[in-house]
Amino acid sequence: MGTSIAQEFYKLRESWEEIDKDPSWRLAVWVAEYADVDIIDKFIEIERSPLGVFEDIFFKFESSYQGDGVLFEKSLWQEFISWFEPAGTPEMDIHKALYENGLMSAAFVPDTTLAPTAKNLWSELLRLKALIKDNSAQLHFCLYFPIVAYNPYPIAEWFSSVVGAVPSGIRLLTMDFAQDRKIKLSVPAGKKSPYVYLSCKLDMAGAIRNEMSKDSGNYDTVDLHARFRQQVIKLMDSTTHRVNNTSLKEIKKLFKITKEIGNSSSHISALLIAAQACYAIKEDKKSEQYTDQALAQAGMAMQNNEPTGYPVWKSCMLLKAAILYGRKERTQALALYTEMADTATAHADAYYIMEGRRLAGHIYYELGKEEQAFQNMLLALAAGAYLEIALRRQSTFLHAAYMALYLCVETRSPGAVQELRLQLEEWLGEDWESLLDQSGLSAAATKMKTSLFT
Repeated sequence: MGTSIAQEFYKLRESWEEIDKDPSWRLAVWVAEYADVDIIDKFIEIERSPLGVFEDIFFKFESSYQGDGVLFEKSLWQEFISWFEPAGTPEMDIHKALYENGLMSAAFVPDTTLAPTAKNLWSELLRLKALIKDNSAQLHFCLYFPIVAYNPYPIAEWFSSVVGAVPSGIRLLTMDFAQDRKIKLSVPAGKKSPYVYLSCKLDMAGAIRNEMSKDSGNYDTVDLHARFRQQVIKLMDSTTHRVNNTSLKEIKKLFKITKEIGNSSSHISALLIAAQACYAIKEDKKSEQYTDQALAQAGMAMQNNEPTGYPVWKSCMLLKAAILYGRKERTQALALYTEMADTATAHADAYYIMEGRRLAGHIYYELGKEEQAFQNMLLALAAGAYLEIALRRQSTFLHAAYMALYLCVETRSPGAVQELRLQLEEWLGEDWESLLDQSGLSAAATKMKTSLFT
């Protein structure tokens, strides 16, 4: 039996258990493979919740280190103070609930007159900890600092400056990428290390694949739809093999199952999946052939108001445009992105309106048409504004924002630039500038990527 997500999760729990009873460390660094970051973060999130199994109480700080320790500690302090501001709805006021349910001996009021330093943050946290009735010697406040991708300012600098003064009862926790280690703190000879490094051999790709296969049954099952799902998994897995690649054979098997199912929905889906698989193994001609077939049939399905039509059609349009762009046929790719945005508008699909306009804007920029590029980036932002702010802060909305600002500086007055800056603050939050910096956009945003997933 293959590995499961649950098994991988319990490996993390076992790794934490090994260091949990050691009172000597002050900073734990989880050295993670890229594929493992998400499940480690989920493990920590569960420990922050009532479902956590360890005695420590976990807190998460969202502030991002930007190279200035004083400003970072001020941001941490403000974040800490905000935890105790009255919630909009009483049932969401966790601090009040803890006190009213008898878990704290008194309500906690942070001392806002203190200077916003790490030393005072530790002191206030320990004062809060002392109010918890079940405050055993084994209980720690574990402060989690999530990993920030593309941040040019290694937080190791700050950890090194404060870890020696972290008092008993407080622990710090973060992650570091195994392939690009930034946190390698040393200890003078003869001194006990305040650091622990955690690493755990996980197979998340295999676990996810097994979870996807779980409900698909045996390949020989009479359930055609289960066989279809299983074959899709097998086909996409085959695209990762560089030697003795069997993807073209797996595509034929997929079409055979589709023919047995006998409906247009599965056939259109199979054409798209085949196109994506061929694109992944660089069989561009075959990918384009399957894409054209899928586009034609998806277009007919859209006219007939079939539910499969539009979702497949927009994915095919992205793939077809990526193929054309890869062949340097920019004008043809531009026409497809524009058509995709127009059709997405008719379907009130904010995300794909944003993507169509953003990608069209990039091509206009490469063609030297900055005015059209700027207008499309603004249209992309206007569409993206309909998305939840959490999605805007984690999606290609950031690329559109960077390009719009870049082009605004190039083509508009200082007053127009300031107006756009204020609008970006409204759409992304007060930290929008650091958010764009952290995303590593300055070096890459003005260049198009030929990937299907741009």
